[in-house]
Amino acid sequence: MIRVVSVLFMIFGIIAFSCQQKTEEGVSEKFKIDPEPVIQKAMKEKKFLILIFESEDCKYCTKLHKEVLDDLDFKQSLVKNKTAIAIINVYGEREVTDPETKQKMNEQALTFAYRVQGYPTIVVFDPAKNYKPIYTIPGYVEKRDFVTLLDFLGSNCYQKVQYEKFVENGKSC
Repeated sequence: MIRVVSVLFMIFGIIAFSCQQKTEEGVSEKFKIDPEPVIQKAMKEKKFLILIFESEDCKYCTKLHKEVLDDLDFKQSLVKNKTAIAIINVYGEREVTDPETKQKMNEQALTFAYRVQGYPTIVVFDPAKNYKPIYTIPGYVEKRDFVTLLDFLGSNCYQKVQYEKFVENGKSC
């Protein structure tokens, strides 16, 4: 009996530890960068802004970071297409600005304001429309498709044609 209990505690400990992904300061690596300065800088520079709503234990959020957001080619595409990305902790308490209303609120309230229900959720804000959200994408997006979305935004084709037509036309309006 004691052996079974010890094995259960060990399994529980391994699971709990593997889901933590915390840095020494107790902050998750994916939430280490404060989203507020990213939001403010994007709005000041009139860049496209993408908010990615994530939870700590979301496996598809982790996959998005590893396979897309941390990729050098993807980062270069962000720069080329004048786009900034801020990661929002859906359970976070940090104060952030809602790009659309310009109101300050904590991350949980922002998550509620955009009716985020699954993670990751990607919300794209248009600088040409005073940061009105133009796309909400629930779930994981592969690198190839995310780069195509960035090219769609950066080329301003989003103002002329639907995304599907842009893809169909070989990334042209």
